Amino acid sequence: MANKTVLITGANGLVGSAIKNLQDTYSHYDFVFSGHKDHELTSEEDVKNLFESTKPNYVIHTAARVGGIGRNLSTPADQYYCNILMNSFVIHYAHLHNVEKLLAFSSVCAFPAGAESLHENILHDGEPYPAHYSYAYSKRMVDVQIGAYKKQHNVNYCSVIPGNIFGENDNFNLDDGHVVPSLIHKCYLAKQEGKSLKVWGDGSPHREFLYASDVARACLELLGKEGELPQRVIVSGQEETQIIELVGMVMKAFNHHIVEWQTDKPNGQLRRPTNKSIFKEVLPDFKYTDLKEAIQQTTDWFIDNYPNVRL
Repeated sequence: MANKTVLITGANGLVGSAIKNLQDTYSHYDFVFSGHKDHELTSEEDVKNLFESTKPNYVIHTAARVGGIGRNLSTPADQYYCNILMNSFVIHYAHLHNVEKLLAFSSVCAFPAGAESLHENILHDGEPYPAHYSYAYSKRMVDVQIGAYKKQHNVNYCSVIPGNIFGENDNFNLDDGHVVPSLIHKCYLAKQEGKSLKVWGDGSPHREFLYASDVARACLELLGKEGELPQRVIVSGQEETQIIELVGMVMKAFNHHIVEWQTDKPNGQLRRPTNKSIFKEVLPDFKYTDLKEAIQQTTDWFIDNYPNVRL
């Protein structure tokens, strides 16, 4: 029986790179990787050409214009425009080319602000957190589009809603990066300069952090499941970790233990716990990488590759 062809968008991004590293483990698939330099996914013509040339059976759409709270606040128009176009074109052309299964990445930012626990069925029950507003809505529309195509065309597509992903090949930009990569870069510089690690807020918020390799494995395992995919599934960290604990892990990985909490800066939402019941139902035996181990591996990779990392 011929291998299924799996198209990965965002090939050089965080999750795309993690999937590349797992190719040998999933040798029953033929992988095709498309990065930003290969195809501009905000261009309908480029997306059309991508599907016509690769003829995929499955698609994992990881490509996005992403960043932390800083980028979402400073470039809200770009965050909305770029993501809404990429998602719209990729999902539409997957349907036109009879793709059997598609996983398209959303974000926990898409959930309503103030929700005590994040569950797939409350995704549309209120407006998202104001700092992430336009980015969050562009990601929420992934679910709307998939739901529409399921209803009209009976597609087997799923929006993957990941938590705070980190790992090798992350975006380590000090202004636009997410929590873990930004902390790693800041701690590296602080140690080099013999200064304190400066961290926004007071360390009180909790987040669920997830190693990119775990996300990649979860996606590939989902593709291998028989039957109908859930329309949406949260793929998040095994448990909540307080930011003050996370900072401690990063400092330990660098053996640098001077920190300055910038309490005049925003904390962000205090908690954003997820309900992982659907994930546990579809992948009941999934094993997570230990968070401390994942932080150490990411830190070691950053040190080995600096300054040739994504900034």
